[in-house]
Amino acid sequence: MNYERAQARRVALQGLYQLDVQGESFLTDGLQAFVSEATDDPKIREIATYMARSAWLFRTTADEWLGKIAAKWPVYRMATVDRNILRLATWELINYPQTPPKVVLDEAINMGKEFSTADSGSFINGILDALLKEHLQQTGKSLNP
Repeated sequence: MNYERAQARRVALQGLYQLDVQGESFLTDGLQAFVSEATDDPKIREIATYMARSAWLFRTTADEWLGKIAAKWPVYRMATVDRNILRLATWELINYPQTPPKVVLDEAINMGKEFSTADSGSFINGILDALLKEHLQQTGKSLNP
């Protein structure tokens, strides 16, 4: 596992949470300062800021995907932490193919267990597994290199 990306995901998740709670203005008024407070490592800061900003700007598309997959559990009703773990992972699965899907799913599940409820890991796993299968089917890609 890439330590820097794993740490950056956790900081990015916290930034996404702040964006979700505080609103769009946090993107320009607070995200950079928040990330700078969260870590002293410049590489982690760079990656976390990129991830949080990209996932936030992708959230409408991510929410559409998640809404289709979890039709009985609307995105707006999901716990804020779970919703943002799913948004971050959806962004990474669809837009950042350099990260193996298994890594994205494992990291998202672990963050759910770490930052949310005991049930979040299996909830996140079920949604992301279905989303990944749907994405691979639509793009004609496979998980095999």
